[in-house]
Amino acid sequence: MKDSNNVVSMQGAQREQREMKRSSQLPAAVVAVRDRSRALLLEQAKLVFAKVDDSLFAMAEKAHGQNEQDGLFQALRLLRVERRKVVEQFADNVAQAFHVRESSIDGDDPYSADSLSLVHNDDLEQLVAIDTMVASAKRDFAEPLTEISLRLNTLLSVKIYDKNNPLGPDSICDAFVEASRGLDLHIRARLTLLKKFEQLVMVNLGKLYEQCNDLFVEQGVLPSLKQQRRAARQRPVAPASRPLSGGVPSQGQYHSTASPTAGQYVEGHLGAGHAAGVSGGHGLVPLGSGVAPMGAQDLLSHLGALQSHVPQSYADGEIQLLNVNSLLQERLVEVRQSAALAKMDSDVIKLVEMLFSFILEDRNLAEPIKSQLGRLQLPLLKVAIGDRSFFSKGGHPARKLLNELADASTGWQAKDNYESDPLFKKISEVVARVLAEFDRDINIFSLLLESFREFIQRERKRAERLEQRIVDEADGKAKTQAARARVAAVMDALMAERDLPPVVSEWLEKVWANMLFLTCIKEGTDSESWSRDVRTARDLVWSVHAPMPDSRKQLLGLLPTLQERLKAGVEVVSLNTFDARRMFTGLKEVYRERFALAQRIAEERSQKALEQARKETETHTPLATPVEEAPEVAAVAAPEVVEPVVVELPQMEELEQVVAAAELHVEEKAGVEAMPESDSYWQQTYRLAQGSWFELKRGDEEQFRCRLAAVIKDIDQFIFVNRNGAKVAEFTRLELAHALRNAQLMPLDDGMLFERALQSVIGTVRKSRGEMK
Repeated sequence: MKDSNNVVSMQGAQREQREMKRSSQLPAAVVAVRDRSRALLLEQAKLVFAKVDDSLFAMAEKAHGQNEQDGLFQALRLLRVERRKVVEQFADNVAQAFHVRESSIDGDDPYSADSLSLVHNDDLEQLVAIDTMVASAKRDFAEPLTEISLRLNTLLSVKIYDKNNPLGPDSICDAFVEASRGLDLHIRARLTLLKKFEQLVMVNLGKLYEQCNDLFVEQGVLPSLKQQRRAARQRPVAPASRPLSGGVPSQGQYHSTASPTAGQYVEGHLGAGHAAGVSGGHGLVPLGSGVAPMGAQDLLSHLGALQSHVPQSYADGEIQLLNVNSLLQERLVEVRQSAALAKMDSDVIKLVEMLFSFILEDRNLAEPIKSQLGRLQLPLLKVAIGDRSFFSKGGHPARKLLNELADASTGWQAKDNYESDPLFKKISEVVARVLAEFDRDINIFSLLLESFREFIQRERKRAERLEQRIVDEADGKAKTQAARARVAAVMDALMAERDLPPVVSEWLEKVWANMLFLTCIKEGTDSESWSRDVRTARDLVWSVHAPMPDSRKQLLGLLPTLQERLKAGVEVVSLNTFDARRMFTGLKEVYRERFALAQRIAEERSQKALEQARKETETHTPLATPVEEAPEVAAVAAPEVVEPVVVELPQMEELEQVVAAAELHVEEKAGVEAMPESDSYWQQTYRLAQGSWFELKRGDEEQFRCRLAAVIKDIDQFIFVNRNGAKVAEFTRLELAHALRNAQLMPLDDGMLFERALQSVIGTVRKSRGEMK
């Protein structure tokens, strides 16, 4: 324990030495304020951990699950062990923040939780909690915080803004987050810690600011600032056309530790807005610099004025992302005004810029289309400023219009004289109307969306008619090939290795193969008609191959029904009468011979049975016939009838399997290497959705957009068409897999454009602020 205290004392001594060295670089007034604020915040942070201890214990006792309870108790133990270290680190971070580095309003992290809250991103609870407490503190303590900023501006060599003010809510909150970052806490414990920090530190920053401002006054830093600010607020505003009598104070004034005169200060800071580099002192100024934030209606008015000057088109399809802050700066200088942007408005501007940055880089859209959509940046920014549901409401008419324009343009390509293309002209017309007619009423988006959908529906109907003819033709060809292959499989199974009578072979090849083909085309192989016709073909083969005379009775029962089915088949395939009569006659002759054969075999069997019986009798009794008569008996015996060898016919279940296994021989291009089924690109061919868009490359120069119109499953063929419905390519599955592997065919993400852009922005924000999770 003694050693531990020695270590802590050594660390404290080293810290004090570092602070003394750094303090020599700061003005005395800043050092005094730094030390006072560090001490006050240190004591408040100790209270935070005392209150968190009680809260976590109560939460753990009421936890719903074992995992949550264990996590809270573990956090409780960890905070008890680490509280001293975290509190000291927090205080050190606060002190270190007074060594302010160069910063600017544009250099601040633009992607705060305010931006994310617009899209209701529930995954960033900690970030939302942090930014909420910071925003509340800025609102509640705006006046004393502004006085601190102005006083620090006169003492430090860098410009003090909201974000880099060492006593600002941002800095204080960041100091605590940084100090507690290394604690492995359950999410509920971390949120509770932040909540207690808000209740005990952030809410009470007013006392800190009051003491710090009083200390500045004691040190002689702008002692009459409060009275000057009150007088400035009561002073009538000069007309906008009247030039300001004072300019921006020189840089030397702000670097000096001496207090400037009241007149110099008010003229420099409040009259001119302290906008460095701004002509005449007008334009955008940092939030918290003493100038009131611009109201939403004023901001919308300025954006409306800028909207009317958006170019009707960009030269050579040039794509341009608007820098709204820069445009507002120019606008305010033009009208001789100074204003700051509210934090929420600033976040919305940057979020919309991020969205359009994604849109203008989207490879799914052709450059001229992106050029037109880029012109919607200001109108959609106005929508977002005036309607906060814009980011969270998927059915917002402005979002739906943008999505519809992008969706219709996915397969569009810029050809020669593309300005005369009907789709490009329509999109240009819609964009122009938005720029000309949209002010505050969002109904214009609904009206234009309805009009554009009617146009697209007419365009697509023409394309769909052509596309349907192409698909029907390919599908018909595939069904024909599949039907022939399946019929051939049935015929091969029934006729292979069988010596059929010529007339039976003729029946099968000329009549029943065609009958099966028609049934397969019309009703498919799963239909009852197909099963009936396959059974008829099998019965026909069985009827001339069944073992005789054992099957004689069964054959007699089958023939009337078989004859009726054969007659029906003759009518279906429209066999001419002469051939039909000849083939039926031939079939009857075959059956006459079959029954005659059955009769001879039966008689032979009977004769053999009699002889066998007589021999058995002679074995047991004296011969009744003289021996010399035996040759005569042998001479009288009929010649033996040889029964034909019968190859067993497949059962119906076997024939069904044969049909299912029938392979269609699709000709592949020469040199196309086979691909294992486990290959990722081969597997990808099974996941492609009909209607998906692709970019197809043929050679180094030729490339175009196409859509998967149909997958002809019977022959594994993929049909691709352009947006007009004309076929541009077809691949077998193997060819398609190779095209995907070689990047000859690249899928385009044809999801809704606004939603894809929003997801990309959320991903960027998560990445940039991930360390706070």
